[in-house]
Amino acid sequence: MRYFVELSNEAKVDIKDALDYYSDLSNSLKDRFQNELTQSIEILFKNPLHYQIRYKNIRIIFTNVFPYAIHYIVENEYVYILKVLHTKRFYK
Repeated sequence: MRYFVELSNEAKVDIKDALDYYSDLSNSLKDRFQNELTQSIEILFKNPLHYQIRYKNIRIIFTNVFPYAIHYIVENEYVYILKVLHTKRFYK
């Protein structure tokens, strides 16, 4: 089955914040983060049902090196990325 990936506005803000943070540290670090995030989304695009449901029908894929988790849901042929969260931060 072919899937289409859509990012929520919250996910776009999360990604922008992370890119801004890594950009302040180093452009090469920002590029590495962006590449890893892109790779994770490509893996998700190929087989979104591979990852288990964690809560409220939401699945999570973790990046390999950077401490981020991509929270998403699958509805029909669409994969909706809801949030891209840092795994070491506390969220309410």
